[in-house]
Amino acid sequence: MALPETPSSRPTTARLSAGGRRDPYAHTRAVRVARVALPALAGAVLLTIFIWPLLGGSPDKSRPGPAQGDLELTQARYLGTDTSDQPFEIRAQRAAQQGGEGSVVDLSAPQADITLKQGTWLAMAAETGIYDQDRQVLTLDGAVSFYHGSGYELRTPAATLDVKQGIAWGNRPVEGQGPLGTVEAGGFRVLNDGDTLVFTGHARLRTFGAAGKTTSNEKPGETAP
Repeated sequence: MALPETPSSRPTTARLSAGGRRDPYAHTRAVRVARVALPALAGAVLLTIFIWPLLGGSPDKSRPGPAQGDLELTQARYLGTDTSDQPFEIRAQRAAQQGGEGSVVDLSAPQADITLKQGTWLAMAAETGIYDQDRQVLTLDGAVSFYHGSGYELRTPAATLDVKQGIAWGNRPVEGQGPLGTVEAGGFRVLNDGDTLVFTGHARLRTFGAAGKTTSNEKPGETAP
């Protein structure tokens, strides 16, 4: 004998209306609401993702972005020639131009290469720099490395490169090595289209001698060919 269906075994999907009867359209209405609500919710989430960084809500605070109106470039390159039509190139991981106009740009990890009139070349790199595009002057700061075509490799806290005139200089302590030996000085100058490298201040040149011996010469200024 078939037992009567108990209330617990009956389907519970349909809702009961106010009169105690099932509402056959309740499930349909729920599906329709979900079709509208879910896409709207997803759109709101995506909109928040795109707008949040613009409102200053970016979670990465270690590297601030450019201020409003600033122009910022990554992997920037500046190419040109000096007064002797010798090419030069300045590169940077990031270049920021305040206000989006003007000739001065702030550089991160700048590198500069210039070929001088007599075939000599200069290469410089630093942690930060400022490049004046109108004057074609690059100011370097922080762990400046300097390479001269005559074979000298120098290190100094700060230096300046005038790519238009093909000269460079620094007034901070400098140290390094070259074909003649190691050198320490109060500063340096690159003159005569790179033909002359002058060490200024209290310069100390330790030349390489025979059998690996070194000799030390201290002069107010030492000039390298």
